[in-house]
Amino acid sequence: MTTTTADRGTVVTEGEIGPRPSRPTARRGVRRFRLVALGAVLAASVPYLWVLWDLWGGTVDPLRISQSKTAPGSVIYDQQALAMLHGHLSLPPHSISIEGFIHDGRTYTYFGIFPSLIRMPILLVTHSLDGHLSALSLLAAWLVTALFSTLLLWRIRIILRGDALLGWAESLSYGVLVFSILAGSVLMSLASTPNAYTEDEAWGVALACGSFFALVGVVERPSWGRVTTCGLLVLLTNLNRATTGYACILGTMLIAVWFALGRAGPERRRWAVPVFAAGLLAMVVGCAIDLAKFSVLFGYPGSEQLLYKSYGFSHINGGKHFSLHFLPSTLQEYLSPGNLSTSSLFPYVTLPALPTQLTAHTELFNMGNTASAPASMPLLFVAGLWGVITAFGRHRSVVVRSFRILLLVAAATAAAMLVYGTIYERFLGDFMPLLVLASAIGLVDIWIRIADKRRSVRTLVPAAVGALALFGFVANMGIAVAPQIGWTQTQAINFVRAQRAASDVTGHPLSHSVVRANGFPSKASMGQLFIQGRCDDLYLSYEAVPDGFAEPWLLVERAPHTPICDSLFAAATNVTLGTTVVDPRKDETVSGSVSMRAKTSGPGRVASLSFLLTRGSVLASSALGNATHTRSGWTYAWDSASVPNGSYDVRSMVRTATGYTATSPAVNFTVDNHN
Repeated sequence: MTTTTADRGTVVTEGEIGPRPSRPTARRGVRRFRLVALGAVLAASVPYLWVLWDLWGGTVDPLRISQSKTAPGSVIYDQQALAMLHGHLSLPPHSISIEGFIHDGRTYTYFGIFPSLIRMPILLVTHSLDGHLSALSLLAAWLVTALFSTLLLWRIRIILRGDALLGWAESLSYGVLVFSILAGSVLMSLASTPNAYTEDEAWGVALACGSFFALVGVVERPSWGRVTTCGLLVLLTNLNRATTGYACILGTMLIAVWFALGRAGPERRRWAVPVFAAGLLAMVVGCAIDLAKFSVLFGYPGSEQLLYKSYGFSHINGGKHFSLHFLPSTLQEYLSPGNLSTSSLFPYVTLPALPTQLTAHTELFNMGNTASAPASMPLLFVAGLWGVITAFGRHRSVVVRSFRILLLVAAATAAAMLVYGTIYERFLGDFMPLLVLASAIGLVDIWIRIADKRRSVRTLVPAAVGALALFGFVANMGIAVAPQIGWTQTQAINFVRAQRAASDVTGHPLSHSVVRANGFPSKASMGQLFIQGRCDDLYLSYEAVPDGFAEPWLLVERAPHTPICDSLFAAATNVTLGTTVVDPRKDETVSGSVSMRAKTSGPGRVASLSFLLTRGSVLASSALGNATHTRSGWTYAWDSASVPNGSYDVRSMVRTATGYTATSPAVNFTVDNHN
C-alpha cells in the first residue's frame, strides 16, 4: 500500500477509500470533473465535426462519404444489414466487389455485424440513406468513446485516489487527456475518410473503451448489474472487430480466473463463474457467426476473398497474413518516435512524405503512409508508458494489480497489428484501447505522486500535459486535412487556397515548392503541387507511392480557368524536358541492325532514355531498352528482325533522377527485312 496526500492535505491509501471530505466539497469535485470533461468534449467536437462533415468541401454534410455511394467501403454494412433483415448473412453476388468472400458459392464479408445492427432500424424505414451512413456512424462511435473514456478515467481516479479532493490543476489535466483522446489521436484521421474501414476501427475503439470501463467496475466492486453490463459490452465489441473483441473476451475470462484463485479476496470467488460466463457467451456468439459464414470457429479464410485472388496474394509470404516476419517493418512504422513529416508549408505536420520503407526484405500485402503512436499521440504514449510502469510496480494494491491483466489484453490488440502483413494509418485504432487505459492510469498516478508538492510543481503538470496534447492535436489535424485519394476537385482547390494563404502569412511562398514539367514524375511526396505544361493543368499529390503504382494526382485546375496556377507558374521550379527521335526518320524503311538515335533538351538532368515501339494501339507499346549517351545524342542498337515486317511508331522517353519523365512525338517507319 502507498500512502499519499491529496491536493488539500487529505490522506488516502492507494486502492482504498481514505478519509472523506465534507459532502458539499466532494460534490464540488465531481461537478468540477464533469464540467471540465464536458468542456473537453465540446472543444474537441469543433475540429472533429469539421473534418467529418466538411473537410474542404465548403458545406456541412452530415452524410459525407469518402467514396462513391456504390463503392464497397460505402455499402458493406448496408448490404449486410439488408441480408440480416431477410434472415441470413450471405450478400448478393458482386454487391461488395473484391471485398467479398466466396464460400460454398455464397458471398460474405469479414466485417463484423455491429455497425449493420445499428443500421437495421433505419433500413426498415427508408433506403434513401443507403451508402451514406458512415459519417453518422463515426460520430456515434466518437460520442461513445467520449462517454466511456471519461467514465473510465473517473473510475480509475476513484480507485487510485479514493475521495481525495479534486483541484483545478488536476481536473484540467484530465480534461486535456480527454481532449487528446478525442481530437489528438487517430480518431481524427478516421473521421477524414467516412467508410466501412474507418467505421470498423472507430467502433473498435469505442466499444473496447466501454468494455474496459465495465471490467474495471467488475474488479472494483462486482455486482450482477456490473457483470451483465460487462457481458453486453464485450459481446458488442466482439460483434464489431475480432482484434478488440477477443482481447476483451480474454480479459473477462482472465479476471474470472483471478477471482477463482482468490487473488481478489475469498469473498469474490463466487463471482468467477458469472464473469467467466459473460466472456464465454461473447465468444460463443462470435464463433457461431464465423461458423455460419466460413465453416470455421475463429477468423476467416483469407484465400477465399476476391481481393486475395485478384492480386495474387497467395504468392506473397506463402499467403500468410500474420507472421513474425512482419515485425521489423511494423515496429518501425507504428512505434518509431520520429515517424512524421514536418514542413514549412501548411499543414506543417502530417504523414511521412515517403512511402512505407520495408526492412529485412519483408514483402507486405498492402501498405500506406502511416504515422507512429509515439510521434502522433505523444501524450497518450508518454502517460501510457507511465501507467504501465505504475501497474507493474511493486507493492501495488489488489485492484491495481488487476490492471495488469487488462493492460496485457489491450496490448494483445496492438500486437495483432504488429504481426499483420498490412500497414495503414487507420490500424493505429487498435493501439487506442491500450493507450486510453494506460494513459488514464499513468496520469492519475502522477497526481498521486505530486499531490503534496508545492503549487508550482502541480502547475507544471497541466502545462506539460497541454504541450504534449497540443502537438498531438496539430499532428492529427495535419494528417486528417492532408490530401488523400477520393477528394473532389472542390476539396483540392480549397486545400490549395488555404495552403497558399498560410504560406503568405508565414513567409514561405507556396510557389517555391511547386514544380512544372510536361510529364508526370513517377513518384511524388504527399502534397506536391505539379503544373503540367504552361498551366494546362494543376495537380496535387495525395500520397507518396512507390514506383510502378498508379499516379497519385488530384486535379486542382484545368485550362482555360486556372487562377491559382497562374499565380504560381512564374516562381515554380521548371523541370520541363524535351526529347526528339532523330533516327529512324519519318516514313523511312529499315532492315537489319538499326541505330536508333534521340536528342534531349530542358533543364532537367536526364538519367535514362529508352525507345518505345508501338504497332497498333499505344497500349501495346514495348520498351526496347536503355539507350547510351554519346556526343551525338542517345543511341540504341536495335535488331529489326526481332519483329515482323510492317509499319511501326517509335517514341523516345526520358527520365530524370528525380523521377520526371517526358515522351517524344511518334515517328512512323516501316520494317522490311527480306527473307
